[in-house]
Amino acid sequence: MKVETADTLAKVIIVVQAVLISLLLIGSGLLMQQATENGGQEAALRGPLPWLFLALLVATWLWLCRRAWTGYLSTEGMKRQWPFWVLVAVQLPSFPLGTVMGAGLIFLKIKFHPRSQ
Repeated sequence: MKVETADTLAKVIIVVQAVLISLLLIGSGLLMQQATENGGQEAALRGPLPWLFLALLVATWLWLCRRAWTGYLSTEGMKRQWPFWVLVAVQLPSFPLGTVMGAGLIFLKIKFHPRSQ
């Protein structure tokens, strides 16, 4: 596999994770709102506060994914690579899709962009 192909594959994995987790967060907010409207349990927080919190989580996740790409390309130390490794650590427990994606990113990083000594 060429380095360009590996980089494209890593970029696709990071973008897919960015989109899927963002949709999951927004969907969970919609489901929580729908449950309270249909006579479910009362929400602990009402009003715009949960949506602001979810928007903050989505923005933070998208920022992390953007920084993870530069961390993937970096051959420097953890000062530059930490967003990539945080993204991988968040993905790995999400069996099976997140585990496969996280393991794939680890493999691509180690094989094509190892840390320089």
